[in-house]
Amino acid sequence: MKDDLKRTFISISIFGEQAVGKTCICSRFLGLEFSEAHLATIGIDRRSSVIKTEEGEELKLKLWDTAGQERFRSVSVRNIRFSQGAVVVFDLTNKDTFGKVTDWLKQIRDFSDKMPIALFGNKSDLVDEREVTQEEIDKLCKEKNLIYFETSAKDNKGITEGFTKIASIAFKIFGHIEENGQKLKPIKKRKSKC
Repeated sequence: MKDDLKRTFISISIFGEQAVGKTCICSRFLGLEFSEAHLATIGIDRRSSVIKTEEGEELKLKLWDTAGQERFRSVSVRNIRFSQGAVVVFDLTNKDTFGKVTDWLKQIRDFSDKMPIALFGNKSDLVDEREVTQEEIDKLCKEKNLIYFETSAKDNKGITEGFTKIASIAFKIFGHIEENGQKLKPIKKRKSKC
């Protein structure tokens, strides 16, 4: 395994309204148990894990779990400048949170128009309470050039696939990034003297 100084870092910021499940999604991705009760994120919470991209590249994925409350929004969105990708989460059982997705996308695009964005429709386990149709989701994804993953933090579905995909796309766009945000230079192989 590469040592941390040479490992590529990809930072993904996670946005969405309050109580859509951003923190639960991050926790499940890191292998933690699901909990119905949790405190709201204040400001920004950073977590990291090592993953392999679809191409087999080992990356240290940093997740920036941002607050959904209006009073922390400016702090949350400013964090995007340190990221190579973004995830916007909405609650499939709350149409209002889906309606706010375009606001989040606009704020993200104000910082970067080439950053890949994934849309996570969370709480897919609550099938009978669903308020957002697949047609609405497909239309938005086509209009805004998003990749979509239906997730359930409770059932731990779609989360690893979603983060792996967005990290893989970000890696293809931005390449090797070291922890301080600088590009890594390719390591040159030494010639053998034999």
